[in-house]
Amino acid sequence: MEIQVIIPILYNKHFEEVTLQEYKARARPDTNIAVVSLGRGPASIESMYDEQIASPWILNYVLEAEKKAFDAVIINCMGDPALYAAREIAKIPIVGPGEASLALAYIIGHKYSVLVVLKKVIPRFENKIRMYGFSERLASVRSIEIPVLQLENEEKTFDTLLAEARKAVEEDGADTLILGCTGMLGVAKELQETLGIPVIDPTVASLKMAETLVDMGISQSKRAYPYPPEKTREL
Repeated sequence: MEIQVIIPILYNKHFEEVTLQEYKARARPDTNIAVVSLGRGPASIESMYDEQIASPWILNYVLEAEKKAFDAVIINCMGDPALYAAREIAKIPIVGPGEASLALAYIIGHKYSVLVVLKKVIPRFENKIRMYGFSERLASVRSIEIPVLQLENEEKTFDTLLAEARKAVEEDGADTLILGCTGMLGVAKELQETLGIPVIDPTVASLKMAETLVDMGISQSKRAYPYPPEKTREL
């Protein structure tokens, strides 16, 4: 199985390396992972503006992945930029970590909370959750106030996540937690063991969803995501 992971931000050597390492560590032995970042676009995605800037380049990579006979594509951002558009232009499964994580949370718990990077992205996440149809069981969306590009400070990131996670459980009634950024790598297991409730890592959720879809031989329905009409388009 061949899976293309698109990191929808400008090339960042450290982040690309750790992302590839994380996917490879979690993938099945017969799953091969290829990672690509954007040549043009935002340095991180923390707004709708960032999503829109990244979208054309994401879609180009999706088309390339299908031409190269990849079995599935993962858009490696919790905000799922260009997800629906990508599904329209491709036949192979296109997976977003945000949607995959929400679907899993809906299965394994009754109330979930999402831990995001910044307070200002909370409305964007709440809107996506409503659009996906998962708002009924949302306990809260909480922020740790650490920008994406500063998540490399693992000790600070973990401590802040743990503090907000405790509030989500004790004050908001969450029984399941979702890490709200694919840059929050390597902390889900320790958080889960400390808190005693499921903690969903969006990177792993997207990978396992992609592997499952390929195994089942199914992809997005073309009645739900029909190909766009043919016409001239210039970018």
